[in-house]
Amino acid sequence: MTTSESPDVQPHDRRKYPRYYVFSRLMVAIEDETLRESIGIGEPGDISFGGLRVKNLPAGPHVKVGDKLGLLLLDQDDSLSLRGDVVHHGTLDTFGIEFRELTTSQQKAVEEMIGRLHSRL
Repeated sequence: MTTSESPDVQPHDRRKYPRYYVFSRLMVAIEDETLRESIGIGEPGDISFGGLRVKNLPAGPHVKVGDKLGLLLLDQDDSLSLRGDVVHHGTLDTFGIEFRELTTSQQKAVEEMIGRLHSRL
């Protein structure tokens, strides 16, 4: 599997995991866990074993740092239900989510999904 760090990664970057650009169809359905309501469907710009960057979510500007989200990642082969926290807002229509409370099987499923995405390049 090839890692592809984004151009804005600097030597002082404190990431625990390398990020992988998403070049094939992967969608993420997002729910606000506090309000128990759907926020919408967006696209991951990149993904790592620790989280992902969401883009093109119509409700993106209303998502705030600290929000607790339910995520459903959907690719052509599988779906994966995860939970995460919004940790930063890059622009008005992009924000970063850190996965939380991943089980061992969820960690393995994230790894397999990343592998599938990059085998299609």
